[in-house]
Amino acid sequence: MKVMAVLGSPHKNGNSGMLAQRFLEKASAAGAETKSFYLEGMRYKGCKACGACKTSSDICVINDDLTEVLAEMHTSDVIIYASSNFFADVTGQLKLFIDRTYSLLTPQFKSGNNKSRLSQGKKLVFIFTQGAPGSMFADVPVKYSRLRDYFEFAEYHSIHAGDLFESGEVKNHPELLQQVDKLAEKLTARE
Repeated sequence: MKVMAVLGSPHKNGNSGMLAQRFLEKASAAGAETKSFYLEGMRYKGCKACGACKTSSDICVINDDLTEVLAEMHTSDVIIYASSNFFADVTGQLKLFIDRTYSLLTPQFKSGNNKSRLSQGKKLVFIFTQGAPGSMFADVPVKYSRLRDYFEFAEYHSIHAGDLFESGEVKNHPELLQQVDKLAEKLTARE
């Protein structure tokens, strides 16, 4: 079992990253191999819409720090996207990454058959934190749930947490930490 996290917050010890790291710790304790990618510390560009990944290449032709992250998605069983709320959506860092995952779709993805270059059975976890009340921006995790269909993920889970104004404040919310623990245990349990 392999679990990877893509950390989209520019705050290395921010709430979304702390929840993702907690998930990775639980997964590691269950025997999973884990890896995280902190986007803020990487050098990369957004998708150029060049179309090469649909015509002449099976991978994104932009060779930068995201090349390794996109490759890791092929070998991971559980993929975590973690982001804080910046102006009613994911951070720009995570959005640029998500745009680049377009290269993981097959040329015939629009037809509805064999859409994804990723193997079947992968699970996606979306962690979204914000200072605003949790009832606000509830549409963001719903919007990104569409990635399940595009990439044919077997499961999509979201954790949307509000009222987290300061970095590290998530530690004061045991119910949220327990939610992460239970999800990690569920998704990494050995069958």
